[in-house]
Amino acid sequence: MSKALATKNVAAIALGLGLILALSFAFATPAKAQSLADLQAQIQTLLAQIAALQGGSSTTGGACFTFTRNHQQGDSGGEVMEIQKFLNSHGAQVAASGAGSPGNETSFFGGLTRAAVSKFQAANSISPTAGYWGPLTRGKANSLCTAGPVTPGPGPVVPVGMGLRVSLASDSPSSSNVLVKSQGIAELAKFTFTNGSSAAVSVTNLAFKRIGVSTDSDLSNVYLFEGAKRLTDPAGISSSNFNFNNSSGIFTVPAGGSVTVTVRSDIGSTNGNQVGVQLTGVTASAPLDASVVLPISGATMLISNASIATATWGTVTPSSGTFAPANDTTLFQATLTVNTRAVWLKSVQFENRGSTKDSDFANLKLYVKGNQVGGTMSLSGDKVTFDISEAPISLATGGNEIRLVGDVLGTSGETFDFQIRRGIDIQLIDSQLNQPLAPSAPTAVTANTVEGISLSVVKANTSPTENVAVAGTNVLWSRFEFRAAGDNVKVEQITVDVDTSNGNGMNDVRIMLDGVQVGSTLDVGGASSETGTAFSLGSSMILTAGKTHVVEVYGDAKEAGGTNFDNADTVDLGVSIATADTEGIASGDRLTSAIAEVEGNSRTVSSSSLTATKASGYGNQTIVAGANNAKLGSFTLSTGSTEGVNVNTIVVNLSTAEAASITDLRLVDNATGAQIGTTKSSASTDNTFSLSMAMGSSQSKVIDLYANVKSGANAGPWIATLDSTTGGSGAVTGSSVTIGSDVNLQTITIAGSGTLTVARDAGTPVNSNVIAGSSMVHVGRFDFSSANSSFTVQELKIKVPNDAATSVSNVTLKYKDSAGVEQTSTKDLSTGSEAYATSTFTGLTMYVPMNDSADIDVYVNVPTISESAKSGAAISVLIDADEGFKAIDAAGSSDTTSADADVNSAASSGYGTKYVKKSVPTLARLSTGYTTNTVAAGTGLYRFTVTADAAGAVEWRKLSFDVATTGVTVSGWTLYDVTGTAVAVNTTAANATSSPYVIAICPDVSCTDGEAQQVGAGSAKTYELRAATISDWGNAGDTVTINFTEDNVAVTNATATTTTGDIIWSDRSATSHATTTSDWTNGYLLKDTDNDTRSCQFGTATTCTP
Repeated sequence: MSKALATKNVAAIALGLGLILALSFAFATPAKAQSLADLQAQIQTLLAQIAALQGGSSTTGGACFTFTRNHQQGDSGGEVMEIQKFLNSHGAQVAASGAGSPGNETSFFGGLTRAAVSKFQAANSISPTAGYWGPLTRGKANSLCTAGPVTPGPGPVVPVGMGLRVSLASDSPSSSNVLVKSQGIAELAKFTFTNGSSAAVSVTNLAFKRIGVSTDSDLSNVYLFEGAKRLTDPAGISSSNFNFNNSSGIFTVPAGGSVTVTVRSDIGSTNGNQVGVQLTGVTASAPLDASVVLPISGATMLISNASIATATWGTVTPSSGTFAPANDTTLFQATLTVNTRAVWLKSVQFENRGSTKDSDFANLKLYVKGNQVGGTMSLSGDKVTFDISEAPISLATGGNEIRLVGDVLGTSGETFDFQIRRGIDIQLIDSQLNQPLAPSAPTAVTANTVEGISLSVVKANTSPTENVAVAGTNVLWSRFEFRAAGDNVKVEQITVDVDTSNGNGMNDVRIMLDGVQVGSTLDVGGASSETGTAFSLGSSMILTAGKTHVVEVYGDAKEAGGTNFDNADTVDLGVSIATADTEGIASGDRLTSAIAEVEGNSRTVSSSSLTATKASGYGNQTIVAGANNAKLGSFTLSTGSTEGVNVNTIVVNLSTAEAASITDLRLVDNATGAQIGTTKSSASTDNTFSLSMAMGSSQSKVIDLYANVKSGANAGPWIATLDSTTGGSGAVTGSSVTIGSDVNLQTITIAGSGTLTVARDAGTPVNSNVIAGSSMVHVGRFDFSSANSSFTVQELKIKVPNDAATSVSNVTLKYKDSAGVEQTSTKDLSTGSEAYATSTFTGLTMYVPMNDSADIDVYVNVPTISESAKSGAAISVLIDADEGFKAIDAAGSSDTTSADADVNSAASSGYGTKYVKKSVPTLARLSTGYTTNTVAAGTGLYRFTVTADAAGAVEWRKLSFDVATTGVTVSGWTLYDVTGTAVAVNTTAANATSSPYVIAICPDVSCTDGEAQQVGAGSAKTYELRAATISDWGNAGDTVTINFTEDNVAVTNATATTTTGDIIWSDRSATSHATTTSDWTNGYLLKDTDNDTRSCQFGTATTCTP
């Protein structure tokens, strides 16, 4: 060892000992007291500094930093620099050079740091590998630091168990959150408990410690919440410590699930301190996973001196009331008076302190200022919580009525007393400070009593209304809903009343309760008598309080003597209950008033029916002579509502000439395609089809008429007629039924030939860039439309412009055949001296229905740049108009011309062209990372990323921005690369003279001199646009708006200096790429430049869009 080095080591050790002694004395001073953990952290830092002075390695146990804080992308300061140092020396280097590289560590946690953390996590089996520096990663890093020398590279695997894990939740409040003195239930930290086992885990005790520069009096009434639900009563703090304990379980984490709990506390009246909480202990029905490292600290937050809004409660009602069971009963009502400023209502929890049970109430609803908010809820454990945090309600200053309404179901003699037990059970958020208030709880009232029983009988919404078939048996006539309240109610007798057109009662009536018959089957009324009949039920009808029971009444469509009701008779049926026929099971009470007759719907008795109409979905047609399987008509058969019909005969009439023009006449079910009856190979003037087709009541069926049209058939009108004798028999009664009159079907005109036209379809994809090497690139869609005949396209030729031919290896067609099955055909591209390269397709089976259309989609495969593709090539496709085309119509005739001229996918501007690139950048404006609502010189006014496709690196030479201002002057624009440490991109600041204006940013000196910015394949760079001077900001109406300047037309690839455009970039496709090679283009079709505006404005304060 040299003398100089020895001197350096002695000096370092002396300096270290002196600092440690000084720190020890400082620790003993009460005015500067620190925790032991803080002292140990400082000692570790000093030891690291000593090691650095000695030139020692940072990978030994004694020289490592002890990590205590969580960090994620976007963080600055804290332990970020130490994290980078650790990663650089443990096989997960942040960067090879520049910011973040060994010796150049920074305090910014950016994308490179996140990627390095993810690499470290993967190497050490830490899951997930999300790049978040949390408890698992900190624990592993600290264990490596105490384990002696470490060789960079993959470390030992940390055993990961399946026990209970706990971590700081991703949305736990950060240190930027500011608390307010005297506020209520401040959110201090969130912890997520994850159960990886196959059994639920009950958490019974949680121990916490207050942290930060604070005192115990800064926190009072500390609670544990799960979402809006309060889990615990308040805990007190003693010597910084507090805990929650419940032997039955504070909360339960389901198997394979997770629960996030929040520590909340009222804040004391002192401002200026910084306070947070730390989880120090967990007791549960299963052990903690070995990966959990306690303590886990939340952020510390400043307590401000702001004045928070207040809220007070008025008188609560009802109190000492007596309530019969009823729906929509007010259970709690009071006026909440808000002072200072408006607040947001996010949740409220009510608790029933009376003797009634959860099942005694239903349909609980919260009303605020007369309007229901939140959903309809049920009691659980005497509590109900309305969480409206996703859509909070604004409560203005002054009085705001809060009301809880619900159905009281019972139990008679029991009490209810709905309270907001603690002030924090209603979460009110100051509209400006965004922190909860601390209202006191409403004054408790005297409990209310439930008395008596009730019974509701109403006609069910599903009670039938349709007609009833003559002679029908076991008919459901009426359906009712019975609902008891106050007690389970026994109904001993029900009276059924029937009113019919003939006045002779009803045969075989029975009552069903929830699908089970109760009582006997009886006739109601008799000859010329329709007085009600009482059905004795004994104890077979006991109605459960709060439950809706369905009571149905069945009977025959016959008089009490057994004679059928007549066609068109009307029937009304109802039920009634006397008070003496009811009894409360527990209370013995009877109804205080009888249930007067409640009727079902009036019903009409009707005979069966069958009707026929010309089908509306098929119009008059023109069909070519010689067409096979031609659809010559379509009709609809419909049954009545009373009963179904068994259709056994369909008769189709034709004229002599019409019958002579066709062969193979047949019927087809339109819905299934199945043939009905047998084929008439030689049609006649009267064609009778015998069949057996069952149709239910109120059913319709569409039937199509098909035949082969003879070649040379007459071109005149052709009309089939459905004969009036078409019919069958009633499914229930067996009575004969027909359609009753002839029905003429569609008019068919027989023509000499059909036509087929081809056009570019509106579904042709929009223009876009495509990466060389891509497969199945959708370029065009073409529409084939037919008239008077169906067609089968068998051959066609696809053309590609010759300047793009080397960028297409083959062409694929997709279409559907006559069975509706998608077919695919692929052909190579052939080139020659012509203006187009071609792919010729034969043997196609593309089907175009008559008087309809079908699409064909064209795809191409693009080779790589190294194979033959050319950067900048514009690929479009055309269907050749008169070469290589062949389509066959229904009569077998050929059509060899697709159109008057070639049909081009790019015929409409902005559609049907794909531009080949080796790689492409994506520009995306960021909504995060700004200084919130700030417009000031030197701060980021516009942030965005440039991301290169994984196919290859890209470079940009110029980026332009539209800037519009009102009432403010902004100048000296500089773009910074803030991916790591902020570095200016343009050496010379950009300026413009008047608003609106465009500023162009180019690397280095200017847009004519200097180099380009490169972004690696699959990676991204983050940029921030700043202004050196901002004058006159702060007046009402001031605005500044920024967005990318877009290029709207394609240009031919050129050099960086000769390419025209507001955005100039390169896919680096040239063999020896430089700014002088012709692989540069403009920003046409770059993604995400059209959703890119950021605006700031000043009203009474600065506000900016995210």
